[in-house]
Formats: sequence, structure tokens, C-alpha cells
Amino acid sequence: MAGYTDMKRILTIDQGNTSAKAVVWENGVPVKTLRVETLSIEDLLPVFELEGIAGCAYCSVCHTDAKFLETLRRMLDGRLLVLTPSVPLPVKVNYGSRPTLGNDRVAAAVGARALVPGEAALVVDAGTAVTIDVIDRDGNFMGGNIAPGMHLRFRSLKVSTQQLPLVEEYGELPPFGTDTESAIRCGVVGGMVSEIADAFLRAEKIYGCSRIVLAGSDGAVLDPLLKERGMEVLTDPNLVGRGLTEIYEYNTSGGDSY
Repeated sequence: MAGYTDMKRILTIDQGNTSAKAVVWENGVPVKTLRVETLSIEDLLPVFELEGIAGCAYCSVCHTDAKFLETLRRMLDGRLLVLTPSVPLPVKVNYGSRPTLGNDRVAAAVGARALVPGEAALVVDAGTAVTIDVIDRDGNFMGGNIAPGMHLRFRSLKVSTQQLPLVEEYGELPPFGTDTESAIRCGVVGGMVSEIADAFLRAEKIYGCSRIVLAGSDGAVLDPLLKERGMEVLTDPNLVGRGLTEIYEYNTSGGDSY
């Protein structure tokens, strides 16, 4: 891959549990974003309309289609980095079972490190699952928590009970619910906010975390609610992709860690 790092645009693909997100980055800024439920080469054709894509970094939390990756590799003349546990990183991972650590969690932590270098941060990715991880001042990934995401919590109440409805609209969040739907909303959303806030206070005490770096499809819902609790929050909806660009550059330019 050497020799291509002077080109400006990097494609990142984050294959999640329920959708895939492709982002074209130029000098650290996303210039084109595409989200699809089922990832295919055909879906990516609008991305390749942009000229000057230097390479691609890909990560997945589910099954990886070898045929898709091989086609993508050919389209990029081999300039494809697939994030696996063996790929060198600009951060150190302190995790007891590295092969089981989600690549998206790693990339999000690297992305947070790029946004707030030299700071300890709580990295929250609120998607299908919500992951709450810590990266310390020295760039060490210290581990974290995994819990059901917002939609899974709403759905579990519907599926596992006979009378509770499925709540899909977040709406206002009063201190306490005044009907069944608002009670569910307060319980689910308010519970997630309290869960993250508690993790932050513990991470602040143990690691000196100064802020929350927030990503994921439910980040926009959680951001103002966490700020209401006095938390300093930096939201980046493309945090995983940002981390993938850093990992790509680290592996193609021989750069040092932060």
C-alpha cells in the first residue's frame, strides 16, 4: 500500500449489525456518506463516482463476505485494509480476549483518541448495542461494557410482555412517565442516560476521564440528555470511520502512535 498515502481521499466501511456505513474522507473531513442495510458493490458505486480514492479501511461486526471484499480489493488495486485482531494499531489494547473484541469498538476508540489526543475519554457507541469503553491518557484501550441498545430495549418490552406497546418515537422525556408510552420512554432512554453517566463518573475517578465521546445512531438522542446532567460530550456520528482512517494511515505511512 505504500506510495498512496499522499492521495487525499480514504473510503471507510463500517459493517454493523443492522446496516453498513460508507464514508469518503478528505483530510479528516467526511465528504460523502452512504448508509445501506445490505452492503454490496452495486450499493457502493455512487461512492466510487468520486475521484482520487487512495484506499479503503473496512471493519465488520458480523459475517464478512469474502467475494465482496475480493471485488472491492480489485476495484482499489489492492489498497484495502481489513481490520482484524492482527492489524497494528496506533493504540495499545488491554483486553483479555482480543480476538473477541469488536473491531468497531477498537476503531471508535482510535477515533476518539484522534479527536482528543492526550486525554482520557469514555467512548460510547450507541447503536444496535451500546458499548461504553475507556481509553486512557496514554492511548491504552482499557475495556468497557456492552449492553442492549435503545431499539433492542424498546423491542424487548413488546416481545416479552403481553400488554406493553412498542415505543418507536422518542419524543419528550419528562422526569416521570404520565402514561404507558412515556413511562416506557423514560425507563428506556432515561435508564441508558443514567447507565452512561454512571460509567463516566467511575471512569473519571479511575482514569481521569474528562469527557464522553459519543457516536452511534442514537447519539443525537443521548447527547442533550447527557449534557443536561453536566457531562462534557463530544458527538461524532462518524467516529468509527474516523478511527478507520487513522488505522489505515498508521499501517500505510509507518506512523507512530499518538
